[in-house]
Amino acid sequence: MAVSGVSTSGLNFTGLATGIDTQKVIDGLNKINQQRIDRLNSQKTALTTKQTAFVTLQAQLFDLQSKTNALARSAGSAFDGRTATSSDSTAATAVAGTAAVPGTYTVNVVKLARGAQVASAGFADPNTALKTGTLKITVGSGTTTTVTVGSQNNTLQGVADSINAAGGDVRATVVTDSGTSEAKLLVTSSKTGAANAISVDASGLTGGSGQDLFTGGVPTVLQAAQDAQVTVGGGALSVSSPTNQINNVIAGVSLNLLKEGQTVTVSVAADTSGAVKAVQDFVTSYNAVKDLIASQTQYNSETQTAGTLLGNRDVTALSDALASALTDAVPGLTGSTNRLSVAGLSFNDSGKLVFDSSKLTSALNDPSGTAAAGFKKLFGLSGSTSNADITFLAGGTKTQSTAGKSVQVNVTAAATQAVVVASATPGSVALIPANPTLQFKLNSLLSSSVSLPAGPYNSTGELLAAVQKAINSAQSSSDNYVTVGLDGGGKVQISTQKYGSGANIAITGGSAEVLAALGFNGAESSVGTNVAGNFVVNGTTETAIGSGQILTGASGNATTAGLQLTSKLTAPGTGTVTVTQGVASRLSQVLNSYLDPVAGRFKAITDTYNQQTANIDKTIVKQQAVLDDKTAQLQKQFAAMETAVNNLKGLQTQLASLATSTNSNN
Repeated sequence: MAVSGVSTSGLNFTGLATGIDTQKVIDGLNKINQQRIDRLNSQKTALTTKQTAFVTLQAQLFDLQSKTNALARSAGSAFDGRTATSSDSTAATAVAGTAAVPGTYTVNVVKLARGAQVASAGFADPNTALKTGTLKITVGSGTTTTVTVGSQNNTLQGVADSINAAGGDVRATVVTDSGTSEAKLLVTSSKTGAANAISVDASGLTGGSGQDLFTGGVPTVLQAAQDAQVTVGGGALSVSSPTNQINNVIAGVSLNLLKEGQTVTVSVAADTSGAVKAVQDFVTSYNAVKDLIASQTQYNSETQTAGTLLGNRDVTALSDALASALTDAVPGLTGSTNRLSVAGLSFNDSGKLVFDSSKLTSALNDPSGTAAAGFKKLFGLSGSTSNADITFLAGGTKTQSTAGKSVQVNVTAAATQAVVVASATPGSVALIPANPTLQFKLNSLLSSSVSLPAGPYNSTGELLAAVQKAINSAQSSSDNYVTVGLDGGGKVQISTQKYGSGANIAITGGSAEVLAALGFNGAESSVGTNVAGNFVVNGTTETAIGSGQILTGASGNATTAGLQLTSKLTAPGTGTVTVTQGVASRLSQVLNSYLDPVAGRFKAITDTYNQQTANIDKTIVKQQAVLDDKTAQLQKQFAAMETAVNNLKGLQTQLASLATSTNSNN
């Protein structure tokens, strides 16, 4: 016996004593065990191949889901798109949102918003030494920029560099007046709007023997801060803004003003090309899914090969569900608008979609302007209510059609604004001091302070108008606007335009003259409340969650999950809601049932494949252990046999030698 080599199974023995190929014999005896392992590996490979096919299909379905949702959304769908064009893009440009109403609007750009600019005294030598000390510059009610002027920076350029390095709301540069040839420090506000005037406190510049930076300590105003102003409707409505971007003077349209003293015509229309492209993208993605399913489930009779997913029930069910979502009529729509054919869509013999884009384009260009709304209902989730103060806002991927159901909306508590009321009736409205202030916190924002124009005011109403303008001009969003007026008892009240628990306002301080004139003591506050209510579906109550004026169905509701309604009721009330699911909305729910990362069918399929693969791996490990143990045992037995045979051959040799010796002696 000899060792012929070493393998992963251990030592390989060659039967020199017996002439037997022991490894070949062992492999033959282990053949059944190895076949079991080979079959298991084949099963694992087949599972992996199927799982890979499902992963590929899942990726294609995600793309289809994205394209479907563009048509299915009840808010911001492809059919809500709008375009806005200006007759003079050098004077104003326009961008339309989904809330814009198609039509033609005339806008007169009266004034552009400007930032304030002030200048220092003029100096024949720009390197003239200036007085040292502290310079303070404030824009509107913002943070004061404080600059220290010393012997190292007491020149015009030195002060300009220090202002810019401070990073406040102003920028500074040194310019030469072409009329006088004198150098001046020019300070410009980075904020536009009438509320952002530049105020300079140069009283701290008293050190050294240099020149005064400002004549008499007061800068020269080169450009006053100014609000932008436009009029619409032939001047019937005037709107101002602290910036040159004005929103919603035309509903849903943002205007960017570029040139004042100009009149432009803004045309708002449905975005026909965007809607047609969205439908084409949907068709392309749907057909890609159909092609992929066909390739994975086909049988080639010539090559006698089957697709990886041929006969798979999940794939068959998916294909049927996709087709059913698109072919069934939409309940609640008339016969002429409840099928895809009205949008130029049809099915060919292989079940793929065919799209006649010209038919949809022609329909969307209907002069009445109502076609887009009809197609939105055909494709998306839409709703209507019986109470004018309760309106449908949106639905989610789990919101169900109410066809055949009675759905009642119960508003048990109306949403409220935050309304802070003064502690006393208004006092004197003189307000003689310059830049009197009012400090407040609004809608959980940081504490703010606004300056009011100095008095005297002719009436309390004039003062309240100034307060409202000052507060609203300081806001970056109209969501934070307030209304200032008097309550029934003659006290000043400030109301947020925002509703719900996110609406809050507090008066935190201000100039004594302002607080006295308004009747505030600086400690008043108020918080709004959310709408409250529920849905009742065929006698069963479903939970609703209130946020501001929006009532939303809880995620676990059978019918109203994700349903959003806006309630403008001022007291408890009721109404009914009807929800219609268009073809894309139905398809979106089908896709969600497969793709949901927690409860989707593909998640269950993946988990099953992973578990089956893990089980096979465990079985392979056990079978391999049995094979290894059996191989080791056989090797040990053959080694023992070879040893015994070798010993017998040695004994035989000795006996033969002994016999030969005995014969010789005789």
